[in-house]
Amino acid sequence: METGKTKMKRLIYIVAINFEVQDYAKKTWEYYCKKYGFDFKIIDTPSRENMAPHWERYTVFERFDDYDEYIYVDADAMVRWDSPNFFEMLSEDKLYAVKDLGSLEWVYNGIKGYKDLFPNADVNWFEYFTTGFLKFSQTHKSLFNGFIQFHDENSKVINDKQYVSLRKGFDQTPFNYFVRRENCEYELLPEIYSLGHLVKKDILYNGMFMEIGWIWQFNGVPHEQRLSIMKQIWEHSKEKYSL
Repeated sequence: METGKTKMKRLIYIVAINFEVQDYAKKTWEYYCKKYGFDFKIIDTPSRENMAPHWERYTVFERFDDYDEYIYVDADAMVRWDSPNFFEMLSEDKLYAVKDLGSLEWVYNGIKGYKDLFPNADVNWFEYFTTGFLKFSQTHKSLFNGFIQFHDENSKVINDKQYVSLRKGFDQTPFNYFVRRENCEYELLPEIYSLGHLVKKDILYNGMFMEIGWIWQFNGVPHEQRLSIMKQIWEHSKEKYSL
């Protein structure tokens, strides 16, 4: 709590549309939010018929407009029990995201594939960020609402790229472009804030990710293994998630 100031209202949320949220992930975030006094919500209903679930993370101001600051995290992510207060570590006026260090082919071809929608903006592959973790505030309301408007105006082309002609980038690459096009001030965070692609990094099966990351993203893990792995993590560490 800020001394001498009104307490900030802060929300951490996930999107789980056509996706079953694993209780193991949910329990870690409920613990984290209770520990620091944040609200936690799950978006599980679509806002538009023609919008892919990936895009619903940007509808947060249409749904929950009464918060000062927000953090979005993916539905398949778990937070470590001793993680610090991310809101206190990151300023209110910037957009924060984590640099994407996954498939360079996916990133690079996705950037090229969406360029026609952003002729006056550029994204360098080495400055590309993932949208699996986003920290922002009310100052970014126009950015998020503008991005949803961009989707609505270009939904036919976007859906074709997502599902048919490109199949790379989804909402993430357009958002990278949009942030640059709108000259939004942003900062890239180290992967400790959102440690993903654990299999490719050779840190999943040896458990190293639990030592070096605050948030563990289970993207790239085979679906048939993901639930079992998350269950093992929870059973191994659940006693630490108690206040």
